[in-house]
Amino acid sequence: MNFTFAKNQLKWSLLPALFFLLSCTTIDITEQDAFDNHRTVTPESFRSDVFTLTETEISTSDGETLNAWWFTRDDAEATVLYFGGNGFLLVKARPWIRHFEQVPVNVLMFDYRGYGLSSGSPSVDGLIDDSRSAFQFLTETQGISGESIVLHGHSMGSFMAGRLANETNAAGYILESPISNVRDWTRRLVPWLLRPFIRFSVDDAIGSQNNVTNVETTQIPLFIVTGGDDQVTPKVMAEKLYEASASPKKTLKIVRGGGHNDLPESQEYTRAYKEFLQSLFPDLNP
Repeated sequence: MNFTFAKNQLKWSLLPALFFLLSCTTIDITEQDAFDNHRTVTPESFRSDVFTLTETEISTSDGETLNAWWFTRDDAEATVLYFGGNGFLLVKARPWIRHFEQVPVNVLMFDYRGYGLSSGSPSVDGLIDDSRSAFQFLTETQGISGESIVLHGHSMGSFMAGRLANETNAAGYILESPISNVRDWTRRLVPWLLRPFIRFSVDDAIGSQNNVTNVETTQIPLFIVTGGDDQVTPKVMAEKLYEASASPKKTLKIVRGGGHNDLPESQEYTRAYKEFLQSLFPDLNP
């Protein structure tokens, strides 16, 4: 389920066909395309004026151990359980941490099994177990009421948030740069001109992941946010989920000029995020 890598890999694999079919077209490869750099953060290097970071472990029901970071603050009015995308690692969480510093909430982030310092190997069922175990860590180990937890899933993590929203008593859920379903996503990776020539063979466990089904049966408040220029999970998928949602309290925010991984750097994103949380927790101080 390496969505970002798969898209980049597909881009390179399609180049010969594109040159053949569109021989008069020039495709520019810039320096920016060549590098995928990330500034990292560690518990030792972490500095914040508002958060206290506790590095901890979460035990899963099948015996794996997940590396987790538990961010707490004195003025927190709620707790966000964050599910990262396929490329997410705790050490790459700096943009999301900076965003959450502007929002009075506690935050739990973790590396999926097989990622970072977490044990095991990733699988669909395994990641679902990871997400349930993280929720139980908050409710059972930390003693936090489900009604004060907001589920937040980015990209691939939107499947985790969408599923848990159906299974738990969470206060609400956030789908950031979400995937509607795997079939939609793979179809939109391929330009319409090449669709007759390219087919995806998708493992059944992956292909069965469907956020449309999740939102159709979930009544708790929903906030969907996506970038207007997102080329990995285009805004049409967020719009599809918004239309399908059964929640009587739902919001769709399309961040102008936003991409797939840069929304936390936008004040437009943070303002909309705060507004959603205030609608759930009126005492939350903006």
